[in-house]
Amino acid sequence: MTQPDLSNQPLFFTEPVALTSNLHSDASFKPETNYLFASKTNSIPLAVSEFEQAASSYPIVFTGTDAIAVTGLTNETNVFIDEDGQWDMRSYIPAYVRKYPFLFHLSEDSETFTLCIEKSNIGDDDSGTPFFDKENPSPLVEQSLEFCKNFQAAWTQTTQFVSTLVELDLLTERRADLQSERGENSSLSGFNVIDKEKYSDLADADINKLPREFVSAINSHFVSMSRWQNLLVLSANKGP
Repeated sequence: MTQPDLSNQPLFFTEPVALTSNLHSDASFKPETNYLFASKTNSIPLAVSEFEQAASSYPIVFTGTDAIAVTGLTNETNVFIDEDGQWDMRSYIPAYVRKYPFLFHLSEDSETFTLCIEKSNIGDDDSGTPFFDKENPSPLVEQSLEFCKNFQAAWTQTTQFVSTLVELDLLTERRADLQSERGENSSLSGFNVIDKEKYSDLADADINKLPREFVSAINSHFVSMSRWQNLLVLSANKGP
């Protein structure tokens, strides 16, 4: 089986490889023991189906065709992860994080998905959970395949959602200017939010055309805008 071109690495991945029975029949899974792999980013992809759960923890914003959970005030800091790599127990963990170190790779013709895994999570012996039983995928691979398949479907829906927001001219560029209790100033820019006034001014006919999931996601986005303070609190708790 030809290995797909993975030269443009997705977030968190450095050397993903396709899982195949030919190459990995004797290999086993080395799972992550913490979330340190996600500690150096302040933005994580978020599927529209997660908005309601994520809105209680993160500001949800938009960049390009993506929806993003904002996880920090500076580019390389995720304030939801402590020094031991543990995620804040009060906060929702995005599916993009939970599916790591697995991912789907889409072929150039957009016809074929291949299940891939970060190379460092492949063990050379059988001390861990096997990937294959002879040529048959193990339950681990089957479950990971199903998770990635569901995430891909949710991400396709998310792309459609953001495209709809663009078509309706509901997105506007914003900057978040924040001040901590200690008087320290932080500023984030380069993202879009839904303009509440424009949304309120939409004709009933336009709103009625929106899928119920999209309306729910828009409302969750508005709720999430109150979570900027959450970033300040967690940032202060992490210390300098």
